[in-house]
Amino acid sequence: MTVGRIQGESMAPTLHNKDYVLLIKNPFRELFFLRKLEPGDVVFFKSPQDNTICCKRIKFEQHQTVDMIQEKAVDEIHVVPKNHFFMVGDNLNNSIDSRKYGYVPNGLIVGYVNKSAGVIWPPNRWFSKV
Repeated sequence: MTVGRIQGESMAPTLHNKDYVLLIKNPFRELFFLRKLEPGDVVFFKSPQDNTICCKRIKFEQHQTVDMIQEKAVDEIHVVPKNHFFMVGDNLNNSIDSRKYGYVPNGLIVGYVNKSAGVIWPPNRWFSKV
């Protein structure tokens, strides 16, 4: 486990700039927590664009149909490839995410935010739901 720091407002209103969260890092999530990632989980991952660390929510997992890719015809069907995720920020109007850079391979995921702990800093955000 480690602590992750939120940078920017792409996850608002759930997480705010400079919030700190408890992060369960890979490979510990499967070894010790017996848990797979699923839609709704908030994760930290390396951006496929430039390897910066991002924090987004999993919207779709492998084999699910995606209905929110920008600049594509509405009648096209897009399915998330095996071992990939489609990530979005909670603040859709202020988020660079999978709508821009595509699917995120499982191997780029650094870890997931512990929902039970929520925000661990600042104190006025304790018990905020993730």
